[in-house]
Amino acid sequence: MSDDVGHAFVKADKVGSIERHGIDPIPIGDRHGSPFELFKLWVGANVNYVVIVTGAFALSVGVTFVQAIMAIIVGNLIGCVMVGLTSIQGPRTGTSGMMTSRVSFGQLGSVLPKIPNVVSALSWFSIQSIVATDALQELFSLAGYNGHSSVWVALGLVLATEIIMAVYGHATIIAAEGFIAVVLAVLFCGLALFVAPHVPMQQLITFNQHQGSFGSWLVAVGIIVSYPIAWTNFASDYSRYFPSSLSWKQIALAAGLGQFVSLALCEVIGVVFAIAVGGNLGNDPVSQLGHFIPTWFMVPLLIAVIFGGIAANVPNGYTASLGLLALRLPMTRLFSLVVITLFTVCVRIAVVYYGAFFDAYQNFLNYMVFWTGPWAAIVIVDYFMRGGNYNSVDMMKWGSGRYWYRNGIFWPGVTAFAAGIIMSLVFSNSETYASPLMTNVLGWGDLSLEAGILSAALVYWALAKSKYKAGAFAEVRG
Repeated sequence: MSDDVGHAFVKADKVGSIERHGIDPIPIGDRHGSPFELFKLWVGANVNYVVIVTGAFALSVGVTFVQAIMAIIVGNLIGCVMVGLTSIQGPRTGTSGMMTSRVSFGQLGSVLPKIPNVVSALSWFSIQSIVATDALQELFSLAGYNGHSSVWVALGLVLATEIIMAVYGHATIIAAEGFIAVVLAVLFCGLALFVAPHVPMQQLITFNQHQGSFGSWLVAVGIIVSYPIAWTNFASDYSRYFPSSLSWKQIALAAGLGQFVSLALCEVIGVVFAIAVGGNLGNDPVSQLGHFIPTWFMVPLLIAVIFGGIAANVPNGYTASLGLLALRLPMTRLFSLVVITLFTVCVRIAVVYYGAFFDAYQNFLNYMVFWTGPWAAIVIVDYFMRGGNYNSVDMMKWGSGRYWYRNGIFWPGVTAFAAGIIMSLVFSNSETYASPLMTNVLGWGDLSLEAGILSAALVYWALAKSKYKAGAFAEVRG
């Protein structure tokens, strides 16, 4: 097949068949697809109940209704632009986002961001599984099944569905997400219609009216942006099958817009829902649905929560398996999914017996900002500095080739990554970590995301530009 935008029959990536490729660069003959596929994927992956809960988080920091809506708009604009720009490497490299790290960090240096990436993907998989399991357990309860085993039966069914879809891989995931997106959007809009009458306009206007401050709004923006920014290290996993000739602008727009539309819709619903229940969805957010939803709609809505979690989680499982392979662990993609399943079961046990989901999820979102923003900034700056030119053959080598650099480390990337994380921590003011600067000196807001992204981008550009001039970036596409 030629390197064009056609949808020719591709045996290696066919709906209903197990994908044949792992992290190896996708051959020209297997390239196919169009940017609109990314739009459908990101809508399907982000119309889910966890995103609704994320919108409620923004409200929980003491902002007004209007401030929460503005935080949703601004935070998602930042995060979704980053997702769009970290999708454009896929067609040029033909491999996953984490493998692209070898170019800007060095083959050995790239292990530094790969480890938290795998932990992140595993964590997202577990979080979405918990919400989907809670919804299925609630559905069991409506049917009269309330035994102690119900949680484990529910978890087993959810995991089985997610793993099977992840095994089939890229083409099946893309097709399923597009269908699920439409169904879920309709059902969650139905949720909004049931909740809205319980929240008078006056209640929206006066909610937290005497608490909202600019500092609180910055914290809310940080919470909102942490969700889409967490997808940046996975973004190229779903654009790597595209022909390299596709416009990077079309790819970035399709991915970013798909995310923005779905996230903004669900998070606004989350804000209104949270106000309706008093400002907090609690540690069992699924159970709150029963306050306003009639029984006849509760069943399809719970099914939507289940399939929304699964739809979001299949990409998580798929990308976690690619991340484990990128760490050069001696396993196949199928065996990596077994590891992911065991990890999720352990997390579920911990949450059931020892933890509070709401608090754990909020801390996880805060943690994501510290390293994901700097990583994404470096990869994006690197792409434009080298004009999108990569050598995929050398990218797959270990111990040699142009991306081995000096002893496996490209110091501009490693240094910029460390600087970004440090600056994120210095300007952090969240439940996870509040720095002395923000608490004792400035005394307001949270600028960890902005500080991490800007510092990493500037440091990388300043240190790498001499390498670019010296010809280190002057490569042909592989």
